[in-house]
Amino acid sequence: MTCNHDFWPMASLAIWGHNSGMANTLGKPVAEMAAALFTWAIVMGVVFYVMFTSRDGFAGTLEPTIALALLNLFAMLAAGGTRSSLLKRRCWHGVQLVSALALGVLLPVEFLQIFTIIWIAMALSFYSLRSCLVLLVIIMTTWYLILDYHWPTRNVVLPISLFASFHVFAILTSRAAIMAERARDQTQELYRELVATQHLLSEASRQNERTRIARDLHDLLGHHLTALTINLQIAEHQSHGEARERIEQSRSLARLLLSDVREAVSALRDKGELDFRRALALLVENVPQLSISLDISADLSIDDVEIADAIVRCVQEGITNTLRHADATQIWIKLWQEEGAVQFTIHDDGFTADVPAEGNGLKGMRERLQRVGGRLQLDRIANALMLRAEIPLAMH
Repeated sequence: MTCNHDFWPMASLAIWGHNSGMANTLGKPVAEMAAALFTWAIVMGVVFYVMFTSRDGFAGTLEPTIALALLNLFAMLAAGGTRSSLLKRRCWHGVQLVSALALGVLLPVEFLQIFTIIWIAMALSFYSLRSCLVLLVIIMTTWYLILDYHWPTRNVVLPISLFASFHVFAILTSRAAIMAERARDQTQELYRELVATQHLLSEASRQNERTRIARDLHDLLGHHLTALTINLQIAEHQSHGEARERIEQSRSLARLLLSDVREAVSALRDKGELDFRRALALLVENVPQLSISLDISADLSIDDVEIADAIVRCVQEGITNTLRHADATQIWIKLWQEEGAVQFTIHDDGFTADVPAEGNGLKGMRERLQRVGGRLQLDRIANALMLRAEIPLAMH
C-alpha cells in the first residue's frame, strides 16, 4: 500500500524553492550542496517517521533503507564535489539515481520522488538541457511503473503529474542558476582581461613617453650643448688672459652638462622594461574554481609591447581552455628566458585522452604568437594538455 500524503508534494516544492533561493545568495557549489543536504535530511526524516509509526508495509526494510539512504547521500556528495574528475562524478551521479529509484522500489512512499528532483537539478552540471529532458521522461516513466505495478495505487497519474512538474521546475531553476553563473564568470573574465590590458597599455604609454623625452633631450638639448661647446672652444682660441680662463671654465661646464645629458638619455632608454608581471598577476587573480600557480623567472625582461601583449593573451586563452574543457582544479604557468627567447608553458591537472584538434582558441593563440615570430607546441603531461611557446627576442 502506497503512503499518500497530499502535503508532501507541496512540501518538496517549498523546500526546493527555498534552496534555489539560497543558491542565488551563497557561493556555488556550496549553496546547492547545502540545499540538497537540507532536502535529503527532511525527506529521510519523514521516511523514518512513517516507517516507525506505520503498522504494515515496512516490515524488514529498515536495514536496506538505511544502506540505500547512506549510499544515496554519499553518491550525492561525491557527484557534487569539485576535486574528482568529471568521469568519476558522473558515475557517482548515476549511483545517486539508481539508489533513489531503489528506495522507491523498497518503500511504498510516493514522495521519494523528491530524491530524483535533486538528481535532475544536479544533472545539468553533467548533461545538456536536451539530454536532461530525455532523462526526465525516462525517470518519470520508471516512477510510473514503480507506483502503478510494484505498489498498485488507484490514482497514480495525479502524483506523477505533480512530481513531473516539480522536476521540470528544478531543471528550469538549475538552468537559470547555471546561466547566471556562466554570465558572471564571463563578466569576471572580461574584467580581468580589461584590467590586465589597461595596465599593459599604461606601461606602453609610460615607455613611449620615456622614449620621447630621451629623444627630445638628445635631439634638442644635446644639439644645443654641442653647438655651445664648439662656440666656446672657438672663443677660447680668440681670447687672452682672464677672459680666456673664464671661457675655458664655461666650456668645461658645457662638456660636463653634455655628458650628463647623454647619461640621462641612456638611462631613460635602458630602463624600458615593461612591468608585464603585474599584468599577468591581475589576469590570474580570483579565477573561480581554479588554483593558479604563476612562476616568472626573475631574470626575464621584456621591453616590447607586442611580445608582452602576446604573452598575456596566450595565458588568458590557456586559462579559459582549462576552465571550459579540462575539468581541472590546478593550473601551472611558467615563464623564463633562455637562448635569447621567451619561453613559457601552461598545463593543468585535468584529463585529455589525446592532443585535441585545434579550435578557435588554440588557432588564435598560434596566430598571435606567429605575428611576433613565436611558435606554439602542444604536448601531454600526466594525461593533461601542455602548451609550450617560444618567442625570440632578437627579432624585436
